[in-house]
Amino acid sequence: MKYFLADTIKYLTSNNIITNICLTINIEANKVKKSRLSWILTCTFLMANCIVPKMGLAQEKLEIQDFDYWASLCNLLGEENKSQEAIAACNQAIALKPKDPEIWIARTQVLMKQARYTEALASADRTLRLNPKYSLALAQQCQALFNLGKYAQAIAACDLALRSDENWGNNTAVIAWYHKGLAQNKLGQFNEAIASFNRALAINPENSLALVANCQALSNVGRFVEAITACDLAIKINQNWGDSSPAIAWYSKGLAQKQNSQIEEAIASLNQAIAINPQDADIWIEHGKSLILLGKPEQASVSYDFALKLSPNYALALASQSVAFNKLGKYKEAQTASEQALQGDNRWGDTTSPALAWEQRGIALAGLGNYEEGLASIDRAIALNPKYAEAWNNRATTQWYLGRYSEAIASSDRATKINPNYAQAWFNKGRILRTLEKYPEALAAYNKALENTTKSTENLLLANIWANRSVVLWHLARNQEALVSADRAISINPELSQGWYNRGIVLLDLARYDEAIIAYNRANNLTPNNANILAGKGVALLKLGKFQEAIATFDETLKIDPKNSLAQANQSIAQKRLQEQLQQKSK
Repeated sequence: MKYFLADTIKYLTSNNIITNICLTINIEANKVKKSRLSWILTCTFLMANCIVPKMGLAQEKLEIQDFDYWASLCNLLGEENKSQEAIAACNQAIALKPKDPEIWIARTQVLMKQARYTEALASADRTLRLNPKYSLALAQQCQALFNLGKYAQAIAACDLALRSDENWGNNTAVIAWYHKGLAQNKLGQFNEAIASFNRALAINPENSLALVANCQALSNVGRFVEAITACDLAIKINQNWGDSSPAIAWYSKGLAQKQNSQIEEAIASLNQAIAINPQDADIWIEHGKSLILLGKPEQASVSYDFALKLSPNYALALASQSVAFNKLGKYKEAQTASEQALQGDNRWGDTTSPALAWEQRGIALAGLGNYEEGLASIDRAIALNPKYAEAWNNRATTQWYLGRYSEAIASSDRATKINPNYAQAWFNKGRILRTLEKYPEALAAYNKALENTTKSTENLLLANIWANRSVVLWHLARNQEALVSADRAISINPELSQGWYNRGIVLLDLARYDEAIIAYNRANNLTPNNANILAGKGVALLKLGKFQEAIATFDETLKIDPKNSLAQANQSIAQKRLQEQLQQKSK
C-alpha cells in the first residue's frame, strides 16, 4: 500500500493532474456562484499534500511549484479584494515565470486596487519590458500615472496604448479612452476630455463611469443640461461602477445642477448620493455649500459637522464650516475653524486653496472688531490667490469699516474686474458709494448687482440689494421707485427689518402716514430698541396730529440715543403742538 500511494502521487504530479483538478474546481465554483476562496483552499490542500517537492524528499516543508495555480490564485484573490494575499500569490507565480507578461498584468491590477500607484507603475513597466506594445499594460501605466497626478504623461501613455497591439485582455479600449479623458479634464482640456469620453461611450454606451466623467466634463464647459442628462443616463443604466457606486453619479449631477442655479434640485441629488454613500465627506461638503446658497447656514453647518466626523482634519471641511459660522455671526467659532483648517490635512479640493481659510479668518476677525488684523488675514488670502474675487470683495468691506473709502472702492473694482458677474461685489461697491453720498454711482452699482443675481443668489443678499437701492432712490427724490424697491425687498424677505424701515421712510415722504407707522412698527418688531426706527415713527405720529403718542415715542427714542437729532428736533415741535391743542380745547 505504501508503495502504491507513492506511485500514485508521482503519477498525479508528473501529469499535472492536480492542476487540472484545481482548474475544474474553479469552473464549478463559478457555475454555482459560491465563494471561490473555499474552493481555492480545497485546491491548496490537494496541492500541498500531493506534490512532491523538487528540492528533495528530505525537505520537510512542501512547496507548491505550479505556475498556473499561483497565477489563478492571484487573479481570484484579486477579484475577492484579498489584496495582500493576492500580491503574495502573484509574487509566487512571478518567481516561477518572471517573463510571463500576464502575471505582471494581474499584479499591476491588484496594486491599483490597493491604491499603491507607484508600485503599480513599476509593475506595469515590467510588463512593458517584456512586451512594449501591450495595449492593456500601457493603459495600466496611464491609469497609474493619472492617479499619481502626472496627467500629461498619462495622456501620452493612453495614446500609445490606443496605437499599440489592441490586446486589452478582459478589458476594451474604453479603459484607455476613459483615463485619457480623466487626465485631460484635470489639465483643463475639457472639450478634449469630452471627445475622449465620447470615444469610450461609442465602444460601450452603457459604461456608467464614462457617462459620469462626461457629465463632469460637460459641466466644466457650462453645458449643464447635457451634463445632467449624462448623469441621469449613468444612474438609469447603473452598471460598470468599478470601485465606485451610483453615489458618484448623483453627486456629479448635484454639482451640475448647482452650477446651473438649480439649488433645490442639487440638494435633492446630493441627498440621494448621501443615502447611497453616507461615508463620503466630499458629498457632505457640497451639500453644505448648496445650503449656504439657499441662505441656510445653520443647516449647512450640520452638513459640515457630518463631514468633519468622517474626517476631523479635513482642511476644506473646516474652512467651509468657518463660512457657515461667519454667516451665522458666530465669529469666534469661525476664527477657530479657519485656524484649524490652516493646521489641517492640506486637502482643499480641485478649486480651493488655503486662501479660503485665510479669507474666512479675516471676516471673523473683522466681525469681532479686529479690523486691522482681519485685513491682514484677507491680504494673506489674496497673496495666495490674486484672482480670488471674494477675498477682494471682503477686503473692500473691511476697508470700508475702517473708513478707507478710496481703497475700498479700488478693492471692489478689483473684485468686479476678476468676476464681472459677482453680485455681492457690486452690492458692496454700492454701499461704499452711498456712504460717500455718490447716489447716482451707488444706484448704478446696485443695478449691476441685480443684473447679476441668479436663482443661486442668497435670498438675504437679493433682499438687501433691493432695500439699499430704495434708500438711494429716496435720496434722489425718486420716491415711487424707492417704494417699489422697498416692497421688492420685503416680498423676498418679509423678516428684513431694513426693508420695512425704508418703506416707512418713503411713505413718510409721500405723506402716507398711517402706512408709514405700520411699516415702522414691523421694523421695530424685527429690530427692537432701534432709535432711528422709533424716531421715524414719531415723526409719522406727529404728522397725523397724534401728539401725545409722538412725544412718548420721541422720549423712548432719546432714552436709547440721547443725541438723536430727528427726535430732539421733533420732540419740541410735538410738545408745542400738544400745548396749542390743549389750549384750543380749553377755550
